[in-house]
Amino acid sequence: MMITINRVTEFNTQLINELTLIEAEAFDGGGFNRWTFPVIIRHGAVYTVECNGTICGVADIIRDWLNPQLAFIINFVIRKEYRGRGLGFMFLSDIIKRLQDNDVKRIQLTVSPENSQAISLYRKAGFKQVAELLNEYGPAADRLLYELELEG
Repeated sequence: MMITINRVTEFNTQLINELTLIEAEAFDGGGFNRWTFPVIIRHGAVYTVECNGTICGVADIIRDWLNPQLAFIINFVIRKEYRGRGLGFMFLSDIIKRLQDNDVKRIQLTVSPENSQAISLYRKAGFKQVAELLNEYGPAADRLLYELELEG
């Protein structure tokens, strides 16, 4: 399988629709949409992982306004049919390296306490749980805050 990881810098309606569909599938109708993706692409960072030319994963990242050495992974998705093949770890490792190359010293993300597969991936990549955020995304939408400290 041919794997490529790209930062999205140019987009069209078709790409935005595909990214929106991937996130809606992963986040039960949530995630970014056709209005928010262009903003994140222009002012944050959106990465895709492609498998044989098909987008099989997406990651959306912003930097902290008060601490630009902190990056926050808003969304990280591998499509269901591509999970369990090591693709998520490869994609996340690549993103970590790219952020480190851009002077990021710390990466944070949130994850549902029920998402054991994602928690396992984040721990494997070196992330540690630093907080429990109750009602983070609304009533009973708790999240765990994970963080990765990067070296030099």
